Amino acid sequence: MSNLTQEEFSMRIKILFGLIIFIISFGTIGFIILGKSFSGALMLTFQSLAFMFEEEEGIAKILEIFLAIFGVMTFAWVFTNIFEMFSSGNFREYLKIRDSFNKMKSMKKHYIIAGGGRVGEELATKLQDQGKKYIIIEKNLEAVSKLKKKDFLVMLGDVTDEEILKKAKLSEAKMLILALPETEKNLLVTLTAKEINPEIEIIARADKPSLVSKLKKAGARTVIVPELEAADRIFSSLE
Repeated sequence: MSNLTQEEFSMRIKILFGLIIFIISFGTIGFIILGKSFSGALMLTFQSLAFMFEEEEGIAKILEIFLAIFGVMTFAWVFTNIFEMFSSGNFREYLKIRDSFNKMKSMKKHYIIAGGGRVGEELATKLQDQGKKYIIIEKNLEAVSKLKKKDFLVMLGDVTDEEILKKAKLSEAKMLILALPETEKNLLVTLTAKEINPEIEIIARADKPSLVSKLKKAGARTVIVPELEAADRIFSSLE
């Protein structure tokens, strides 16, 4: 089985547990309708699933046999899928996803890095080395997979989407670092971020020096132009 996406895996887990709950509920309700108490109906259901039949007659006997046959088929399918997910590594991936989700859910005073390219990855590495909390937002699925393999905390999504910023808990973040190569997108995200959290500190990257003033007016505290930074470093190293 090929690796499942987060949504596919979550859906499969829900289906597996849903089937188990359905078969138990179906049997219990059926026996209650036939005059059994709740505890008695529940016990009969489990006994039927285990092929431990009581001395029932008529419809109750038919229900016992149906539960036994359908139950075996259902549980066989469930356990086959569970084994398949374990053996393919999808379950371990699911646990990692859940762990990442829990970390994001509890984050406060964290850094949000927009863009998971070389710049974003290097920033995350430095923050990680210093023990600081961060989230990378990246819309490219392949880039997200690579970052996850390196154990970076990354969220799949378009940072220009207001809902993605909210999911990254921008309202409780310490700083937003815009590492996207397109200055226009960084400008749009700056404006959106300031609407969500007027107090958020923003550091933005600009590929056009002419847009530096616009980014600062939009709310960016610091704007970095890589080409100019490189030129300054080269100049400072001259004798």
